[in-house]
Amino acid sequence: NEYKSYLSMSAASILRQLQNARGPRSVNELTKGSRLQQHEVKSVLESLKTEGKAINIMNDIWCFNPKSNKAGTTSTSVSQKNMYTPPPVPKTNLSYNSPQSHQGRGSYNRPPSFPSQKPPSYSIPPVNVRPPRGVPQKRKATFTPPPPPPLANYEAPTRYQPPPVSRVNVAMLPAHQDKFSSTPDSSSNELTPKEKDLLVTMGSQNTPWTVDQLRRAHGLNMSASVVDSLVKKNFLIKLESKPVMFTIKPGAKLPSNPPKFPLPPKRPPDCQSSISGASNQIHVNNPLKKARLDIINSMKIDAINKNPISAVIELGQALGTSPMFQIVRTSGPTHRKKFHMRLTIGDQVFDSVSTNKKEAKVYAAEIALRSFHNQASTGKSSGESFIDVTQVKTRNPEYNASQAPDLRPVWYDRLNGTNFCDKIGKFSYDLYNKMAATVNSAFPGRKVISVFVLEDSRVSPVTWTPVSLGTGNRTITGDNINFEGKTVNDSHAEIIARRGFRRFLWKQLGIVQNGDENTYSFNSILEMQNSGKYKLHDKVKFHVFISTAPCGDSAIFPISEIANSGGSESIKKQHEPLMENERQGLMRSKMENGQGTIPISSDESELTIDGIIMGNQRVKTMSCSDKVSRWNVLGLQGCLISRFLDPVYMSSLTLGCLYHHGHLSRAVCCRYKNINLTPPYRLNHPLLGCVPGQEAERELGKTTEMSLNWCLGDARVEVTDGCRGRCGKGVISRISRKAILEEYNKFTGETITDYNKAKKEAVEYNEAKNVFLKNIAENKYGKWLAKPIY
Repeated sequence: NEYKSYLSMSAASILRQLQNARGPRSVNELTKGSRLQQHEVKSVLESLKTEGKAINIMNDIWCFNPKSNKAGTTSTSVSQKNMYTPPPVPKTNLSYNSPQSHQGRGSYNRPPSFPSQKPPSYSIPPVNVRPPRGVPQKRKATFTPPPPPPLANYEAPTRYQPPPVSRVNVAMLPAHQDKFSSTPDSSSNELTPKEKDLLVTMGSQNTPWTVDQLRRAHGLNMSASVVDSLVKKNFLIKLESKPVMFTIKPGAKLPSNPPKFPLPPKRPPDCQSSISGASNQIHVNNPLKKARLDIINSMKIDAINKNPISAVIELGQALGTSPMFQIVRTSGPTHRKKFHMRLTIGDQVFDSVSTNKKEAKVYAAEIALRSFHNQASTGKSSGESFIDVTQVKTRNPEYNASQAPDLRPVWYDRLNGTNFCDKIGKFSYDLYNKMAATVNSAFPGRKVISVFVLEDSRVSPVTWTPVSLGTGNRTITGDNINFEGKTVNDSHAEIIARRGFRRFLWKQLGIVQNGDENTYSFNSILEMQNSGKYKLHDKVKFHVFISTAPCGDSAIFPISEIANSGGSESIKKQHEPLMENERQGLMRSKMENGQGTIPISSDESELTIDGIIMGNQRVKTMSCSDKVSRWNVLGLQGCLISRFLDPVYMSSLTLGCLYHHGHLSRAVCCRYKNINLTPPYRLNHPLLGCVPGQEAERELGKTTEMSLNWCLGDARVEVTDGCRGRCGKGVISRISRKAILEEYNKFTGETITDYNKAKKEAVEYNEAKNVFLKNIAENKYGKWLAKPIY
């Protein structure tokens, strides 16, 4: 009885929940609202269903039966008026999942049809949809401000319309109104000062002239309109040739005024091409553009010795803009992405693609510097604004013939620079920028360059001609060395430039000895002696430029001690070597696969072939300071050429940075005391100097492993790998020992295959070499290490 009374009380509470609910309720919700368990709630609902007080809409969904109110069981908490009234439900189970409609799994029982009366039209609302409230709620009153009163005499604003511009026909204006025009009036036969000077210059030599030749001869900003004006005035005749040339019309009356500018030198006899008084000065009308080029020229030398990214940032700040690097997009698979880097400097854009973000950034900065420097040197950009590092064949890059530079002799007086050292520094960097533009590849990182320059005072004015160029700062590794002379063991810049200089001397010997064609813009620089050997002409000199101090003894000093005295025209040959301790003056060797030198003791073991191949010995190459000092004793020509030519010495040595007169003079010549050489060999003391205004900075970035070599007469630049000593896979460089031996056999007509055997035939050279090595041992400077003999 107690349990029945408990169930009746529970049934009343469940019925009350159904009455107070605003919609159907589930069994779970009813269980949470009562103290019964779920099976007890279901049994209570079934009993309410039988009593007609609850309706089972679908599985476990129940609602209150409103018809049960007639029996007197109404809810006192919710009025009938406001209660939600569901539509009438037929006494049939619409759920086909109920046990009554499912007689077996997978069977389908058609629901019973309604009686004869029509079924009521109703729709069961979704369970989670809340029905609308019966009594609408009162909304809070909101304040709406009254509209502002209309303004009197107000007109809506209209867009600004500029006043109409009256078009003026420029052709109808008189000539005197165009005061900025530099073109003379073609209707008049009166000559302007520029035209008079031009006619006098052309009349001095009865040969056709091109516009470029006239510009170089005058050294002024002369436009082609001056030449066109003289053609219209019947003073000049335009020849149909390539390139277009102009000559003075026969019978034309030339002005008698003397020329305002110096004349170009006359063509030397027995020469195929003439010397034009070329100038590396770019003349610009616009003062802003001229100032821009001056800034680029002033920072050109610093950029070579710095990281390209640092150089670009400093150049941009000097030009008043901020370079911006940004990754435009990425491409390629996830494991090997390609980063598209874009460098924006003002209105110029440079792009690069690489699999490494830092590498892409460096390459973009490198091609930007190349473009700016080439523009400052020639007035034209290199035209290269994109490089894909993943597609560039660095081992054997292609040659860009469209960027081939003009390498005719240049007047010394027309060179940019304040003094001798400044001129040769800018002259060398301009040559490198022109040569690098001919290679479809970039060489990121710091660069060490060296240039040999020929000074010819046989003509007036004195001319300078680049003879050889070398770049690099690497030595060959032991696994790539070849003992047959097919590799380049030392790829430092000054060593590469000297090898190119020797190739230039072989060509000069071929001209005077074998009658080879002279393709140069000057006569041969060699003269025959009574002894049967040739010598260098007395009015011909060679100057050597290196962008930094040669490695070895000349670079062993703290940067804080640098005395950058600069270079000047009045440099004397008085050297003041600095000998402070026993470590100074020692022979040093370069480290294999590294950048630096170590001293060599007198008891150092000789290098052997099997020791290098087996890895028991490292490849040791003498430092550049030791090799330069050897050149000042034995000459620049080398052993094989010394059989036919007296020793050739450098007249000056100029550094781009890291210059200390005391250390440099000791390292390159003055440390060899009491050396007794037999003429024509002697101890040479060249002029020493440094490019002025260069700051001594310590750069941590590594140099590139690629090396460039070129000599006068070569059709293109050659690129080698300094660590491998070759141009590519199986490609032998033209400056290797094997190639030099072929030049020797071509000149002598012999067929010698042993390089060391050919060197033994130079008796005088070997005697001077023995005196040089003996002096090293007497001064206790260590030992000179030679490569193992194959």
